Amino acid sequence: MARKNLFNIVEADNGRPAFDPPVAEPSPPMQPAAAVPSADPIDPDPRRRQPYREGKRAVMFFLSEEAFSQMHVILARQGRRKVQNLMEELIDDWFRRENAPRVVK
Repeated sequence: MARKNLFNIVEADNGRPAFDPPVAEPSPPMQPAAAVPSADPIDPDPRRRQPYREGKRAVMFFLSEEAFSQMHVILARQGRRKVQNLMEELIDDWFRRENAPRVVK
């Protein structure tokens, strides 16, 4: 027996005005700059992580379009909560159910 679809994005997102992107004015043509050797060459270390990623590992999975939309609508209703926070909460709940050590925040 197929599951009943309980989520309809059209009904959930009916109070928001349509997106109207700003119109950018064309910039004047720029003069080519002379190549000047820099005293401090920019050579970012590709292994260096952003501060909020320090000590963390990436986990990735794919959702259907419907599940992805539903997740973001629910997150928006909860005050623009971050997907990162949601996933940490879900993993913590899973660890609790499996009697594993909880995620330390």
